[in-house]
Amino acid sequence: MDSARPNPSRSRSARSAAAGKKKLPPPTPSEAAFERLLAEFPTPDALQANDDTVALRQAQDDAGAHDALRQAQGDIGVFLDELYANARAYLARDPYATIGDASGFNTKIVGVTFEGRQDIVGSLRPGEALELRRDARNVHDPNAIGVWFGGLQLGFVRREIAARIAPNADAGERYSAEVTAVTGGGTRSFGINIYVTRVRAATSRNEPERGSATRDDVLRALIGDEHLRDAQREVLARLDTGRNTLAVFGTGRGKSLCFQYPAAVRALESGAKTLVLYPLRALANDQYEALVRRLEPLGLRIHRANGAIDAGERAALDEALESGGWDMICATPEFVQFHLERFQAAASRPSLVVVDEAHHLFESTHRPAYRRIGEAVAALGEPQVLALTATAGDDAFAKIRAALRIDAWVIDPTVRDNLHVVDARGATNKQAYIERFVRGGEKAIVYCNSRSESTKVAEKLRATVGEAIAFYHAGVGNAERAQVERWFREGAIRVVVATSAFGEGIDLPDVRHVFLYHLNFDFTEFNQQAGRAGRDGADASIHLLFGDKDRNINDFILERAAPTLETLRRLYAALKRLAPEGTLRMTFADVADTLGFDRVDGGTVGIAIRIFADVGLVELGEDDDGRYVRFLPPAGKVDLTASERYIEGEAERDAFARFCDIALTASPAVLEALIDRPIYPSDVPLKR
Repeated sequence: MDSARPNPSRSRSARSAAAGKKKLPPPTPSEAAFERLLAEFPTPDALQANDDTVALRQAQDDAGAHDALRQAQGDIGVFLDELYANARAYLARDPYATIGDASGFNTKIVGVTFEGRQDIVGSLRPGEALELRRDARNVHDPNAIGVWFGGLQLGFVRREIAARIAPNADAGERYSAEVTAVTGGGTRSFGINIYVTRVRAATSRNEPERGSATRDDVLRALIGDEHLRDAQREVLARLDTGRNTLAVFGTGRGKSLCFQYPAAVRALESGAKTLVLYPLRALANDQYEALVRRLEPLGLRIHRANGAIDAGERAALDEALESGGWDMICATPEFVQFHLERFQAAASRPSLVVVDEAHHLFESTHRPAYRRIGEAVAALGEPQVLALTATAGDDAFAKIRAALRIDAWVIDPTVRDNLHVVDARGATNKQAYIERFVRGGEKAIVYCNSRSESTKVAEKLRATVGEAIAFYHAGVGNAERAQVERWFREGAIRVVVATSAFGEGIDLPDVRHVFLYHLNFDFTEFNQQAGRAGRDGADASIHLLFGDKDRNINDFILERAAPTLETLRRLYAALKRLAPEGTLRMTFADVADTLGFDRVDGGTVGIAIRIFADVGLVELGEDDDGRYVRFLPPAGKVDLTASERYIEGEAERDAFARFCDIALTASPAVLEALIDRPIYPSDVPLKR
């Protein structure tokens, strides 16, 4: 009967009391075991006390988490306050703003007239090796860096430069220098011009030095804790077998990793070199910046090579090409075509050539350098080739295969149907439009085409929407940019207003909105920025805010950075008038101010003069009176296509014109198709 069953909720003593004074038989072995187990179980009072303890601990944990969150929010608030407080300084075109990131630069030694140094200075010769030593205890300048010749101090690096490179030296970097010229003499004091070389990148305690970095370290530097996609593994497997490979991936599917990973691993493990070709120097520059941030701490020696780099960076590149002291070079096809013999030398011959945006082999046949890429690869001794693109229809696919001798390929057919193009072209109030969407707290990137505009838009959004909004451009310091990236990834910063410098090499999964505030300069930039939305597969929107007016803005920017043939003719004639004796001794900025030409600033003048030097019209030099431009007699007909700088500029204008023809007129559906899917042949297998 049920009433006769043992009740586990009652102890033996309770049953004993219920039975009165009647003595119970000894417990069976199972009852005894049950009694022991029941005795160990907490009483209701004990259970309540335990619940109170747990609740107290939970409350303490919650309070700690709240305090930690409040502290983090406070840290972010302080950081953003400082970021915006320095906004004007970041926009100032400080000539030394990026010198801390440079691999080398030219400068003069200061203080050489003091303490009897003139006798030493006068005896030096070009090429003499010098050493830079940090002088942190200097009472006049806490950033002081002395310049030494053996055991003799010659002077100091100028204060403005020392302020930029002293933090690097304090972090463990080393700088060397060599004499480039000794000026003065006679009635004038001697001076020393030097070229400073950044010998070694700083390595933190948590970052492995070159030689100790593993493949996992490389992968972690490139994609963090993310995993390789199957298509990426397929490409890497083909490269491992030595095959020339074509990868056709849609935007945001990880094409860049397919060359970055093997290039870094091969450099670290065997010293192999990788040459990467980009259709436009702006794309090469963005990739270069991303690679330097991620791979230089592992010991990789990375350079960029195009006609727009400054004299100091060109000198460092020249030295690296001469000695073979490089691992990766991000270049334009024009640069390689003009300097092919330097890559043919045994010290600098690449073992892997990467052609990014490879569809330009088919679309840009009007550019001689693209027509000759296949010939250049052959002249380099047939290194392995990797071609990457999101656009390879039947004809382009066949052209790429033939030109680069492709014998393997991987096509990732993934369509990112979570992306949605929102047509707000020509919006009259872009700021109000953006505010409507970012008030909800979702992550968003706003892309502008200038530093000043990105700062202005961010300031307005911060004032109207909230604190968790940052700006990001190349003028912002490296440490600050890294902090913006980290807090945006973690969600503490919700909106970043940026130039194209933001996002390259940063795989951010949960960006819900991308706003294209201004017109892009080419299809690749458009695809890359739009494709940074929705990488987690959830719905995301790309808002087109640009319009016809933006075309004029971009034309203005392009003409300043890449002067047209007509502008070059006007400048050449005007410069000759400013130099009646054949030698010009004015700064480029002063020349621009004197001439007052429309769409010409000091940078434009500098680019024009370097183009003139490329084709033998002028000679650039330096003597006791400083730098000069000397005009040379033309040797026959002048061919501007002999200048890589001029050809690269023409390519940028052509790319912009072709992009405008579609971006300003095509339907949202057409533009969405450019972003969310690859184009590939229908009659070939997806893998070979």
